[in-house]
Amino acid sequence: MRSSRLPPGLRVLAGLLLIPAAGIAHAADHATDCATLVRRTDRMVCANPALRAEESEIARLYRLAVTKAGAHAAAVIAEQARWLATRDRLCGDLAPADDERARTCLARALPLRRAALAVQAAKPDQPFCERAATTLADARGLDGGPPVGDLDEQLIGAGLLTPAPEQELTQAWRDRLPPEATQDAGDQMAVVPFGGSHVAVTALDDAASCTSFSVHWLDTAGNGGPALPPPEARPADKPAYCWSESAGFGRDATGAAVFFAQDSGPTRPVARPQRTNVRIRPVHGDRWGAACRIEATYQTAFRLGDGRCAADAATCEALTEMAPRWAAALAASPWSTGADHPPGRPDYPALDGLAPYTGPFVPAFLTIPRVKGWTYTGLPNFEEEAPPLVWHSPGGPLVLRLSPGMLNWQPGPMILGAWRREGGTLVPVAAYTINQVRVGRPAVTISQDQGKP
Repeated sequence: MRSSRLPPGLRVLAGLLLIPAAGIAHAADHATDCATLVRRTDRMVCANPALRAEESEIARLYRLAVTKAGAHAAAVIAEQARWLATRDRLCGDLAPADDERARTCLARALPLRRAALAVQAAKPDQPFCERAATTLADARGLDGGPPVGDLDEQLIGAGLLTPAPEQELTQAWRDRLPPEATQDAGDQMAVVPFGGSHVAVTALDDAASCTSFSVHWLDTAGNGGPALPPPEARPADKPAYCWSESAGFGRDATGAAVFFAQDSGPTRPVARPQRTNVRIRPVHGDRWGAACRIEATYQTAFRLGDGRCAADAATCEALTEMAPRWAAALAASPWSTGADHPPGRPDYPALDGLAPYTGPFVPAFLTIPRVKGWTYTGLPNFEEEAPPLVWHSPGGPLVLRLSPGMLNWQPGPMILGAWRREGGTLVPVAAYTINQVRVGRPAVTISQDQGKP
C-alpha cells in the first residue's frame, strides 16, 4: 500500500500564476548561497550540479507548458503545485541523518518530472492516460537509463499521481463511518481521505505485508455511507494486495480522485524482460469511472552492485567480470524460474568455470560473508538449495555460493560469497550483490475499459 506506514521517501491554485517550476528557480545561479534556502529539498538541489541542471530544465519546460496550455494554464499550475508539495513531503520529510536517501529520492523524481513536462509541452491536449504512458516510455534517469521503481512510483515522481497521506483511525472517524467499515480483523487500520468526498479504510493483514480496504462516499455532512463496489475484480483467494502488488488513493494530474493499483510482476530475478503494470480508476460519487491499464516491458541485464573483494587484483578483476554472467545464467535456468520453495524445484544449473564442491558443508556457507569494508544490509542468508561451488581463480581455488538474496523480507538482488581455505579454516575473500537492471527504452502499452469492474 502506498501509504504513510511505509518509510518516507517512496509519501492551491490561489493566485499562483507564476509559481516557480520546482521551487528554487533562482538556485541555479552558482552565486546563490544554498544554505540560505528555506526548504531542505531546495538546499539539496541547489548544492548538487546534476540536480541543479534538472531543476533548470524543469523550469524551462514548465514555462513552456504553461504558455502552450493557453486558457488551460491554471490546470498546469495546479498540477505543478501538487507535485512540489508531494516532492517536499516524500523527499524532504526525512530525518536529518537520511540525507543520502533524500538525494536519491530527488535524483529519481526530478528526471521524471522533466519527462512529464516535456510531454505536456509537446502535446498539451493529450488525455491523462495517454500522457502517463508517453511519460513512462520517454523518462530517463540521471544515468541515461530507464528509471527505477514501480510504475505507480514513477508516476508519483512525475507529478501525474498524487498519493493521499493516511490518517489515524480516530474515534471521530469511527463515528462518521458505518460500523462495517471498521470491523476488519487487520492488526492496524487507517483512513485515507482522497478527492474531498471519498475515504478509504485500510487494514494491514496478519502478514503485515498485505493490505485490504473499503472505499466510502462522504455525504455533504462528511459522513461515510455504504462501501462502494471494489474498484477492480480480484481473485477469490487474493482479496488483499500482497508482496508484488500494491494499491493507493489520491489524485491524477487533472485533479480527479483516483484509485491506483500496481503489479510489479515476478519477485525473483529471472533472465527475461520485466513486465509491470499500473491500473488507474477515477471515482465519481457512488460509482467508479473507466479504468486505464498501462503496461511497461523492460529489457534487463545483470550488473555488479555493492560489495568488496579482498583477494589479489587479478582474482578480483576476474570475479567482477564473471559474477554478472553467472547471475544471468542462474536467472535463466529452470532452478530460478521454477517454484519459489521446495519440494519439486529443478536442480541448480551448471555455471561456466564452476565445479561442485565436495568438501564438508560448514556454517559459514549459510550467509554472505562479512568482508572488511562492506556489509550486506539485507537478510544475508543464501537460499537453502543453492550449493557451494569451486572456482579456480587466478589466485587459487575459492569456494563460492550464489543465490537470490532478500531485502525487507522480499526477494532482492543476487548475492555472491567467496571463501578461501587456509588450513582448517575458511577466510572470507569477497561478497557482492548482483543487480538485475533495466536497459534500453521500454515498450509501453495502454488499454481502457468503459464500465464497472
